[in-house]
Amino acid sequence: MRELPKINQLKNLRAIIQYGSIRTAALALHQTQPAMTRSIQELEKILGVSLLVRGVHGAELTEMGRVFEPRMNLVLNELERALDELEQIERSSEGLVTFGCSHLPALTFVPGVIKNFQESYSTARITVAEGQLSELLASLRLGRLDFFIGIISPDISLREFVNEHLDVTQFAVIARKGHPLANSTSLSELRGAKWYLPTARAGFYNDIESLIFPYGREPESSVIFGNSATIAEHLILKEDYLFVGPKMMVTVPYLQQVVSIIPIKEKLPDGHYSLIYRRQQSLTPMAKKLMDDIRFAYLELVNRQVI
Repeated sequence: MRELPKINQLKNLRAIIQYGSIRTAALALHQTQPAMTRSIQELEKILGVSLLVRGVHGAELTEMGRVFEPRMNLVLNELERALDELEQIERSSEGLVTFGCSHLPALTFVPGVIKNFQESYSTARITVAEGQLSELLASLRLGRLDFFIGIISPDISLREFVNEHLDVTQFAVIARKGHPLANSTSLSELRGAKWYLPTARAGFYNDIESLIFPYGREPESSVIFGNSATIAEHLILKEDYLFVGPKMMVTVPYLQQVVSIIPIKEKLPDGHYSLIYRRQQSLTPMAKKLMDDIRFAYLELVNRQVI
């Protein structure tokens, strides 16, 4: 049987990729530089290929290294999740949960769900990655995220995931109340406006951008791309940027007093919201519990909407 790499060798390689140099990685992992160099040399001997080369910016992956990295990360992530799951079973109130969500959950119910969850599981460590599915899909595939809640799109393949449909939501152009363009009735009147749009290489928001700018962006238009609900809120309320979002967003108590829907005649595509998680990855008890809470909170929000 072919010799397999040791876990510490894989963790050393991951650290070098993360920090960009053997010296910095060695410091971060409290090792000597010669020891880490020797570990990587032994790993390369086991694999029979060169993984790293010295580049102008430090240690860089070879072509074979780039092939090896995703599967290595998958192995390490799965092993770390397995250890965390055992610890959660042993200590039911502790554990790590990492998940992704798009703007509607981030602006509406997710903060409250996390607050309530941590009141019950005070030692749980929760990490939230805000963004669109196209930006977070790689992290889901590698097991860096437990699950994702947000908009899905038919042009993004989800064959290796469980796709739990939640709701179909109408979208609109949203502005602060009193915006100079608040009474516009057509997208053509808005193309020279300032826009804040979610970063999306594919899927729903990529299609939205094509709808807003069918002939390309206007020279006078300002478009900022990002996935931060906080920045979006500031730009909309303070800088008169427009935003494309779910209509139900304006029913959120703290937002309904300050934002409104621009009554354009064009119908924007509906957003199909789902919970996504890998078929081959068993969720930890803590991740299952938080996902159940998020599912319940989303469906409760849908049932309360009045639009």
